[in-house]
Amino acid sequence: MASSIVRSPGYLSKIYIFPCVRSLRTTIFSNIVCLFLLGGYSVKSFAEEYVSGSICAECHIEQARSWQNSHHDLAMQEATSETVLGDFSDAKYSHFGSESRFYQKKDGFYVETDGPNGAMEEYKILYTFGVDPLQQYLVEFPGGRLQALPLAWDTRTAEEGGQRWFHLYPGEPIAHDDPLHWSGPALNWNNMCAECHSTAYAKKYDAESDSFDSTWSEIDVSCEACHGPGSKHVAWARQFVEGATKSDEVSLAVDLKERATRSFDLETGIAKRTSAESPLMQVETCALCHSRRGATGTPYQHGKPLLESHVIQTLEPELYFPDGQIKDEVYVYGSFVQSKMYADGVVCSDCHDPHSLELRAEGNTVCATCHLSEKFDTPDHHHHEVGSEGAQCVNCHMTSRTYMVVDDRRDHGFRIPRPDLSTFIDSPDACTSCHKRQSAEWAAEIIKDQWRGTHHEQPHFAQILDAAHQGSLDAELRLLSLVLDDTQPEIVRATAVRQLQRFMSAATVQSLSDFVGHPDQI
Repeated sequence: MASSIVRSPGYLSKIYIFPCVRSLRTTIFSNIVCLFLLGGYSVKSFAEEYVSGSICAECHIEQARSWQNSHHDLAMQEATSETVLGDFSDAKYSHFGSESRFYQKKDGFYVETDGPNGAMEEYKILYTFGVDPLQQYLVEFPGGRLQALPLAWDTRTAEEGGQRWFHLYPGEPIAHDDPLHWSGPALNWNNMCAECHSTAYAKKYDAESDSFDSTWSEIDVSCEACHGPGSKHVAWARQFVEGATKSDEVSLAVDLKERATRSFDLETGIAKRTSAESPLMQVETCALCHSRRGATGTPYQHGKPLLESHVIQTLEPELYFPDGQIKDEVYVYGSFVQSKMYADGVVCSDCHDPHSLELRAEGNTVCATCHLSEKFDTPDHHHHEVGSEGAQCVNCHMTSRTYMVVDDRRDHGFRIPRPDLSTFIDSPDACTSCHKRQSAEWAAEIIKDQWRGTHHEQPHFAQILDAAHQGSLDAELRLLSLVLDDTQPEIVRATAVRQLQRFMSAATVQSLSDFVGHPDQI
């Protein structure tokens, strides 16, 4: 191993990987068992090729400055007076009769809370992770484990309801023998979080001793977490200074600068892709962490299709509503690949700066990159007062859902509001998320009146998936038709294949056999 690989477990960032919804108890633990059995992939064969972000910053100064103080940069830090945001001045927090205490000693920050046997124990805080809208804390357990406390600090302002301790499961007790207790596998950093929240992470779990010897190259999401190992590129760069030519350049494993070229269709007001190829490698690189997925045991390699090493969760009823809207914590990718944006080659960096992670523009301006303001940012389109909440594109097309008590995440399906579907499948409705005193039926009538003969009348895959969830007699045939419909997003068709497992007549088995080897990766 290279000397830059440091023994210690990694960190967590704002995009927390472990699910925090009680209803997924079974799903969580089937995944945990699978991941422990598979083990983490080792970076031993290429670990020496990681050089650290500080080396990258020698040439890529602007990108490094932008990355500094981003959520990736501050994903995890050693617990110091500068990094700890929570109140450790002998603060107390009670949860179903169990009182935890947060305090300081000369050598650092401590918490007294219920341990794996139910008794109150003292733990030293080793790391902070996350900065906004909450910060969590890691403590060390035997066997090389780092465990994430279930008590987090709300970093929002007091006016926003923050500056307080809170529990990630606020509505129920989590006893020491509960599978979701913080000392168990559900909040184990090494297995549940580290692959996505460190650079060059190797789990190195030993089943015989039930222990970890986890390693990584950097304590945060640094340059090479996205761009891949950089030693060959750095070697070329240093030779370039000494006389090598640009034509000799050794590139990184992934070209993340690739973006589609576009031109505006003045009739529709939408910028359409003009380049032949769809630059989706960037999306797949981001999806390694910004997706609900499981590892297969095959090592992930930068620049290779994600499905060679991971399995993406399809639109299962525990995770998504039948129309594809996010339900549980699914981390963007599963909703984004349903969208027309994805189908037309839009990539993450079209909207987000890839280093600071901030939006490239504020408010509706970021949408106007591809949607003419003169056509879409007007009352004729959004039917709300200019400048109001209802006139904001995201409030209709990217509704949000709150996870981890305080963390709002937006659905990246860029959906056209369909309150008519909500009346049948009990899915969230963008209109009544603001007009709370009204019904989905009311909203459906408004949409029908304002958008005559358009999207609200079109068939939707939600109707088929909901029929499957309900066990309808015609569900099998309808699911099969969805599988064979190449106008549908691939993740929707893959979901239909999964749902067909409940039916599987001889005819369906034959049809799916014929479908094996389909060129699309579903």
